[in-house]
Amino acid sequence: MSRKIRVMVVDDDAVLRRLLSEQIARMGFDTAAAASGEEALDSLSKNDFDVVLLDIRMPGLTGLDTLREVRKLEDAPEVIMLTADTSLGTGLEAMRLGAYDYLTKPATLDEIETVVRKADEKRRLVRQNASLRDAVRPPSEDAQPSPVFRSKAMGDLMALAESAARADSTVVITGESGVGKDVLARFIHARSARSDSPMIAVNCAALPEPLFESEFFGHERGAFTGATATKRGLIEAADGSTLFLDEVGEMPQQTQVKLLRFLEEGRFRRVGSTRDRESDVRVIAATNRNLADDVSAGRFRADLFYRLNVISLHVPPLRRRREDMPALVEHFLSVFRERFNRPALDLSDEARQRLYAHDWPGNVRELRNALERAAALAAADQIEADQILPAAAKQSEEGKAATTGGAPVTLDELERRHILRVLEDAGGNRERAAAILGISSRTLYRKLRDYETGSGGQDAP
Repeated sequence: MSRKIRVMVVDDDAVLRRLLSEQIARMGFDTAAAASGEEALDSLSKNDFDVVLLDIRMPGLTGLDTLREVRKLEDAPEVIMLTADTSLGTGLEAMRLGAYDYLTKPATLDEIETVVRKADEKRRLVRQNASLRDAVRPPSEDAQPSPVFRSKAMGDLMALAESAARADSTVVITGESGVGKDVLARFIHARSARSDSPMIAVNCAALPEPLFESEFFGHERGAFTGATATKRGLIEAADGSTLFLDEVGEMPQQTQVKLLRFLEEGRFRRVGSTRDRESDVRVIAATNRNLADDVSAGRFRADLFYRLNVISLHVPPLRRRREDMPALVEHFLSVFRERFNRPALDLSDEARQRLYAHDWPGNVRELRNALERAAALAAADQIEADQILPAAAKQSEEGKAATTGGAPVTLDELERRHILRVLEDAGGNRERAAAILGISSRTLYRKLRDYETGSGGQDAP
């Protein structure tokens, strides 16, 4: 969606108002017109504009009085005053009251277009900076700048991602937990036309359900108990940029309806507001769930699924692309050498072989966590096999027994055993176990509850 600058022309002269509106529309701007200051303020209370061209001399509410009222609005547009007075005093008074600039009639069309574009750029940057202070978290020092790979499977995927980056369509990235869907999303954003602005990311599974609408769309002061101030939402923060929705399958149905409307129209309303706003956002969604199955089960809206799933990218699990493991290991080792100031840190040959042989059900995230733990706790510069993955041999034997010896077990049972083992290794800390597993705390709690009630597998071995 190409964002258009929204301009309102306010002038009591009907002929000048119509001609100026037509000329501005030919410049590619969205235009509206008002015949008085009162009419302009009424329109601004219901619609979002980027720039107002405001005549100073009008009957009733004068241009300067209208400017004063516009500047009181939350998220006010930039105002450019139009005056036939060639004296410097009138323009300076307008600037003192908060006008972005003033133009002396008759202004040329080139002058008008230039100052409108500059005013819009200022407003966009001010809005974005205000929103990003709350919405953007700085990337962690070891965040992957782009996917690390050597395998053909990932090479083919990256070629598709490059093509997706050049488009501006919505993207759905699928894959198991921990495969690096967020890294691929950052790669697409970094190579897109929106890369000058930071990507806004939100984990849908981490948001409490009652807060979804407020976080996404923002709210007005007094919209609900505790709303003591107006708040911009993630969609406003991502204006001109990319919004990454991780674990989008966890989004409540009510929010799905409003997100669909935004994707279709580019318009939304803050909670507690009657005013439509616009935002130019590219959405990338990610999920470890089968959204098509969720649609069939009624857990995810079919219309939103089809609207999101314009470009579909699937990240294969680490066990399906073992050629990538040496490159990933070297990448993470270099990160932890720098972080812990241990330039000689390395793995023994046996430790490397154990890493390469392991299936890594938690994928790249689990591999990274295992290397970080070993690097942080290693007494010597060489990390030995038992330090890097002490339970690997036992897990491997259990996996073989499940498939080649004794009574076979289900995939659900294998998952249950792995989750309980990770929880045990984490000392019972559920938050840490969820992070290692690459799932939300909510998902982990639900699975553990199912195990306790007998609906999620057999008793622990």
